[in-house]
Amino acid sequence: MASVERMAYGTSGRDFGQGREQGRERPTANSAGKLLTPYCAAIDLVLLLGPATLAQERFTQSVLPPVPDGETIGAFPVGEDDGYEIEATRKMFPDGLSLADVIASLCKCYPEIQAARQEYRRADGELLSSWGTFDTKLQSYSLNEPTGYYENSRHAIGVARQTWWGGYLSAGYRIGRGEFQPWYKERETDKSGEFKIGWIQPLLRGKATDLNRVSVFRASLARQAAQPALLQAILDSAREATDTYWKWVAAGQSLRAQRELLQLAKTRGEQFEAGLKAGKFAEIDIILNRQLIAERQVKVLDSQRKFQAMAYKLSLYLRDEACQPIIPSEAWLPQRFPVTERPTNGNLREDVAASLARRPEPRILQIEINRMRWEQQLARNDALPQFDFVAEASQDVGPPASSSDDKDEFLVVVGVRGEVPIQRRKARGKLQSTSAKVAQLRQKLLLQKNKIETELRIAYNALQLNSQIVEQAELSLAAALDSLQRYRFAFDRGKVDLIYLNLLETKANETEIKLIEAQGNWFQSLGQMQSALGLDPLEQSLLISELPLSPRPGVGIAPSQNTIDEENFDRDWEIHSQAE
Repeated sequence: MASVERMAYGTSGRDFGQGREQGRERPTANSAGKLLTPYCAAIDLVLLLGPATLAQERFTQSVLPPVPDGETIGAFPVGEDDGYEIEATRKMFPDGLSLADVIASLCKCYPEIQAARQEYRRADGELLSSWGTFDTKLQSYSLNEPTGYYENSRHAIGVARQTWWGGYLSAGYRIGRGEFQPWYKERETDKSGEFKIGWIQPLLRGKATDLNRVSVFRASLARQAAQPALLQAILDSAREATDTYWKWVAAGQSLRAQRELLQLAKTRGEQFEAGLKAGKFAEIDIILNRQLIAERQVKVLDSQRKFQAMAYKLSLYLRDEACQPIIPSEAWLPQRFPVTERPTNGNLREDVAASLARRPEPRILQIEINRMRWEQQLARNDALPQFDFVAEASQDVGPPASSSDDKDEFLVVVGVRGEVPIQRRKARGKLQSTSAKVAQLRQKLLLQKNKIETELRIAYNALQLNSQIVEQAELSLAAALDSLQRYRFAFDRGKVDLIYLNLLETKANETEIKLIEAQGNWFQSLGQMQSALGLDPLEQSLLISELPLSPRPGVGIAPSQNTIDEENFDRDWEIHSQAE
């Protein structure tokens, strides 16, 4: 059980690796038991590194080996998109398909996760676009009036930009030549033109914040939200993949159990055929056994249908190097489930606090609250009067344009301008709307925290009870197999008929399947618990892969049985018959 003990502290992860190197004490196991390790640093870094994320780097050497052209992986021929055969033409997983193989494939190729990775690039593009408002703009014009009484031409070039503090700066050069209307004499410049600089600075509305700056803040928050959105996509997809994987394993084990029961009837049928020829069995026994074979064949087909359905579903998460779905072969089924154990009692308050720190949903809502607070600031800004400081300076150069020489050598204009809506309904309405939205988001955040705590309670309760169900199912199977052994002993001696023996064999088979389902439910509950805690799914799947196989009886694993003493059995059977 050494590998199980290691899982109490984790075998990898930057936090604990560094802690051991620095001599810090290892943390204790939490309430989910030894299988639940603290959240490793890997998933926190699967974000802003662009397309080549840490998760992709971890999977550069894929668990899926390369396949030569023309061969088949699962149900899909290489280079083609169709095909529905369940058996693979080559065995890619000689030790069986593990949960870690599925999660690694999911993190590398699953479309929903790949789409979430693109969210950062999209948000980064939006942020870059929002900064475009503050770009320096090159402005120019060239206007000519070649006909009419007033023939003139005007040309200008300059630069302008919006400042971060809401102001507007401009500087440029212009020249106006020719004859101008008396009411447009300001268009005229001296012979060498005019240089001008201007500045507009808000003093009330637009000083502390404005739409341009809020747009940058919104885009920045959207980029921050890309990280928890990616983590949420990974956790949600991994939870679904984990459930599907264990259902696939349970369906495969159930199929094998049904085949064992069918093979038993077929073997007995061969014995009956030989016994009929020797005069040891009646023909009615052979007919009854044929009925059993047909009934058990139906159960095998039904189990095969369920298994293939789960294999098709699992192919959504299991993909090859080209990220095409692979339908897992039955040959990839693990021989047995890993060992299960009861979770240790822990501090729910600490688990909830740790989960809230890891889970992305509260962070996404908090970012949305921050975004709405900026909208509130913008609404408060819009409620202020517009009151701007305006300054402009210009200098004409060169010989005078006319004999009047009415162009000033240096002109400065300084002043203010203002505007205010009297009712201010737009600003007041927006402030009311954003305040209500913030209140809504706070309630959603509170509800999300309550949901996380509820998820932990449900998952922990399910894990506890499923542990007990597994233990009881194991005891039930052991008792069923012991009873079946004794009744087979009685059948060989003609004390019971085939009908009664069939009932016991069917009951034992049903009990075996219940144990299989109980173990599958336990691992599904474990996955739900790990997801509720926000743990790294890849880290957890690797730790589960290190667990030894379960020694519990099951498909191909019969419990040790005592040799039946014929004399004691006859005496016990007589007492049993009298009781009936």
